[in-house]
Amino acid sequence: MCFSKPYIAILLILGLSFQGIAQVQLDTTQSIEYMVEKILLGDGVVVGNVKFQGSSYSLASFTDHSENFSIKDGILLSTGNVYYSKGPNNQFHAGWASNQKGDESLDQLANGETRDAAILEFDFITASENIAFNFIFASEEYNEYVGSQFNDVFGFFVSGPNKPLENIAIIPETTTPITVNTVNSEQNNHFFVDNSFENTTDRFIWDVREKKVIENPNFLLDLPLPKYNIQFDGFTTVLTARTTVIPNQIYHIKIAIADVADGILDSGVFLEAGTFHSYGKQLVKINNKFSRSTVPKRGVEPEPIASEIEIKELPESTLSSKDSLLINRILNVEFEFDSYSFSETSKDIINDVFSILKKNPDSFIEINGHTDNVGTEHYNFLLSERRARAVSVYLEELGLHKSRIKTTYFGEKSPIKTNTNENGRSKNRRVEFVVRISD
Repeated sequence: MCFSKPYIAILLILGLSFQGIAQVQLDTTQSIEYMVEKILLGDGVVVGNVKFQGSSYSLASFTDHSENFSIKDGILLSTGNVYYSKGPNNQFHAGWASNQKGDESLDQLANGETRDAAILEFDFITASENIAFNFIFASEEYNEYVGSQFNDVFGFFVSGPNKPLENIAIIPETTTPITVNTVNSEQNNHFFVDNSFENTTDRFIWDVREKKVIENPNFLLDLPLPKYNIQFDGFTTVLTARTTVIPNQIYHIKIAIADVADGILDSGVFLEAGTFHSYGKQLVKINNKFSRSTVPKRGVEPEPIASEIEIKELPESTLSSKDSLLINRILNVEFEFDSYSFSETSKDIINDVFSILKKNPDSFIEINGHTDNVGTEHYNFLLSERRARAVSVYLEELGLHKSRIKTTYFGEKSPIKTNTNENGRSKNRRVEFVVRISD
């Protein structure tokens, strides 16, 4: 028999309109197709047959002017009410039961019964052999219910030619699904950001470890609010889901999140805008087409739609074989500890990239700065900015106009290797960049 969560205050429904709390803006009225095609979708991918299953409060587009996660905008799926994600984190427990059924695929990942599932799915076709997108998982189950049966879970399930159903929402360099119990302050904590709110109003609280009521050590203390302007008590760093596909073939993805064991406290997954893209050594023309989904817009009357999706066809490649290898491919320039100066070897790589940009006036470059986790989070964010700007300034000095450069900084929040040893940290001290061809 599952144990209860006493002293949980269930909040009132906040409604569908934009809320003035904090700086995060949410919109639940846009069509599902619009969210996928106009917000989530990046380069080299077309989509079709978009569907959503869940409460109308469980899916929204978001814009985060406070830059809580280094993700400024995208799509949010929630197990409860998306508006409960808004900060500041001033509730000990925030949640809303959406009374939706669970999902069998998520049941298997969580080893428990899921409830209140929100499921976004669609077909997609790519122009290159890799697919990737950025995301953050967040939950109000942190930190009190880590290690319990309330193991809220999500998954990105991809299937298609030569690919049995595969979950790509996994801890980097593992096959372990990301859940409350697998990424937290104790397990894989280099991927975790603590934002917990301390209960100071209840004299007695439930100790989830001892499974009994104890006296609250923080009772009536004047404690500051958590620093991240979001309601969730914890969330992952910015992570990237990746897998390989066959270009110009139809694949399917199911993006799903659910509560486990109960439907009380909310969890959410944030999908970064414009990052669902393909990249790799291959660059093919997309010839396949979809029949367009007939899912109506939410909150407004449906409008007539065309019978087929307009397919964006990538131009026939006129690039050399060397150039083609660099288009839409993520490249890394690594840095020494606490430095934003790059080596002569790195300069050679950047020089090669500049030659491609120069020969292709419709191209541009995305530059993303990163650090390891040594030092304060604020310092590392500034260091990642200096690294990205160092590459940007060098390209401008070579003659590339700044309008063709997009620069972003992530600090320590998006490692590609472990930060528990020097070899992993050296890989995280990097600038990632990718050359793209404009539409």
